[in-house]
Amino acid sequence: MKFFNKKIKIFFQILGPLIFIYILFKIDYQLFFKEISLLKWYFLILAIILVFLLIIIKALRWRIVLLSLDINISKLKCVNLHWVGTFVGIITPGRFGELIKVYFLKNKGYNSFCSFFSVILDRIADVFVLLFFNVLIFVFFFKDVGIYVIPIGFFLLLVIVFIFLLMDQRSYFNKLFIRLIGKFFLIDFKDYNRFTFSKLWQGIKGLKKKEVIYFFIYLIISWFVYFSARYAIALSLGLNLSFIDITIISSSMALMSILPISIAGLGTREATAIYFFSLFSLSKESALLFSLLVFTTDILVVSFGLIPYLKENFSIKNIKKQID
Repeated sequence: MKFFNKKIKIFFQILGPLIFIYILFKIDYQLFFKEISLLKWYFLILAIILVFLLIIIKALRWRIVLLSLDINISKLKCVNLHWVGTFVGIITPGRFGELIKVYFLKNKGYNSFCSFFSVILDRIADVFVLLFFNVLIFVFFFKDVGIYVIPIGFFLLLVIVFIFLLMDQRSYFNKLFIRLIGKFFLIDFKDYNRFTFSKLWQGIKGLKKKEVIYFFIYLIISWFVYFSARYAIALSLGLNLSFIDITIISSSMALMSILPISIAGLGTREATAIYFFSLFSLSKESALLFSLLVFTTDILVVSFGLIPYLKENFSIKNIKKQID
């Protein structure tokens, strides 16, 4: 059984890269490099600036949850920790690496459950926004809606059932999730009698209304900036796509990128871009270049998270040495 599980794990880890390699074999590189030569670089610079702004806004959004949980950290410290989480998250399947923020908060003396809850809630909010956008895309932006009604309904039913199974402490999925989190991340669940989804719900109900309102305002702003950054990349390519078109494409790319079958969404992001670009009669070369520019701008900005990561690690090591 362990051998079979290992095989499945390896398969999912290489699936994204295999898709990416397949796409590379299907590209007309003469056309691809021609499009690179026609890039409008000032729009790319704008996209990079917007991604910087996005990280700061999302950090301040996360800080609202932290303050509501009586975790009082400065804006600068919150931005640094969020940058660290984004840096580690982008290189891990499903962005689970963002949970490293819990490790650093715990080592600063903050409550483990509250720290974990803040990260999970912030991530769940983004996932639900993506699901909401993608449902709207299928319902309103495809002509043959009838074709998609059954799969959409089935998908939503599966999501609802899966959420209930995760919340049920007696279910296999709940126990598996807890074991996976405890195995791969430096979080001691014994500190708060193990994290459960009933506790997550209690934490949500315990949030103050004022903080919830501010959180949703920041949530809306952050996604607007996110799509604006993608639109700037589209403008750099000279694509004949509206802001709404880019929102449709980018939200689907983002949803596919968080699937835990590749690192940094490699392969799944490009395949999604090619599919949606074909609906707008755009070439797969344009789709691949758009996807790679999205990844490049993200990784360029996120890589600055290495600086606070090394700083936080050094600080924790010094504290441990003083204790020893």
